[in-house]
Amino acid sequence: MKIKKGDTVKILYGKESGKQGTVVAVSPKKNSVIVEGLNLYKRHLKGDGQTRTSEILTIEKPFELSKVMLVCPNCNKPTRVGIKREEGKPVRVCKKCSKDIVEKEKTVVTKKKVEKKEEDKKEVKKTTKTKTVKKESKK
Repeated sequence: MKIKKGDTVKILYGKESGKQGTVVAVSPKKNSVIVEGLNLYKRHLKGDGQTRTSEILTIEKPFELSKVMLVCPNCNKPTRVGIKREEGKPVRVCKKCSKDIVEKEKTVVTKKKVEKKEEDKKEVKKTTKTKTVKKESKK
């Protein structure tokens, strides 16, 4: 598929036509794409009375691939995507500005987990420092 997760996409027609959003998920078998914040529908869930509560969920439904066009990150225009091979690897190319379409790198934040572990270690140290004093009984 020429559209990948993380790409910016413009909706061509339908109730969301003209809007832009980022791709959250891609399904090549179904030939569809889920776009963040677009094509929202309500899903009513009935609770069973014991564990699950009844609620109304907002769900993003998929767009068919033919309704969507990639927005080039270089020229910021909706464009068709071409593929050219460089050193045996396929590279996506914008048909309007003829520049390569580069994927955004994933960033992972792990600072929160590290802080929690440090706090837990401090608590453990505090508990191990407590002393137990035994009273001697007189006979």
